[in-house]
Amino acid sequence: MGVEFTTMSKGYNMAGWRVGFCAGNAEMVRALSTIKTYYDYGMFAPIQIAAILALRHTDAAVERQSLVYQGRRDVLCDGLERLGWPITRPRASMFVWAKMPDEWASQMSSIDFAMKLLQEADVAVSPGAGFGPAGEGYLRMSLVENEERLRQAVRQIGRCLGSTAADQKPLAARITT
Repeated sequence: MGVEFTTMSKGYNMAGWRVGFCAGNAEMVRALSTIKTYYDYGMFAPIQIAAILALRHTDAAVERQSLVYQGRRDVLCDGLERLGWPITRPRASMFVWAKMPDEWASQMSSIDFAMKLLQEADVAVSPGAGFGPAGEGYLRMSLVENEERLRQAVRQIGRCLGSTAADQKPLAARITT
């Protein structure tokens, strides 16, 4: 029997507050509590109170927020699919992990590709390589912008990638030349 740990950060619009809770086997919860006392010194009391109120009184708001993120996810994924990207839609996340199209993945790293989108499309994404070797070939795209801004980002990505990957130099080559 284990421990279930859940964070409240995103679902309750408390990003960055690092609030969470756990439930489970008493011995394991006690061990987690011991570890936590070595790693942090407690949380600011108003944040604790806000978290308690959120847990007690905001189930409907969390459901509404989930629908907002679902709509954003669908706008981004639909747009990327129209551009020919292979997309796996997340079921519960505020991020889409988008596999780079093969034509670009064969020409450049996720870091170079993310830089290309930033410099040429004015769209900021996180290169998958920044999350470890298994992330290479992917981009992490956030769903924190509203649907119109996500549509705009997809349009800008589409315009940027209109040229062929073979015409593009990797970022390192552009910096050194």
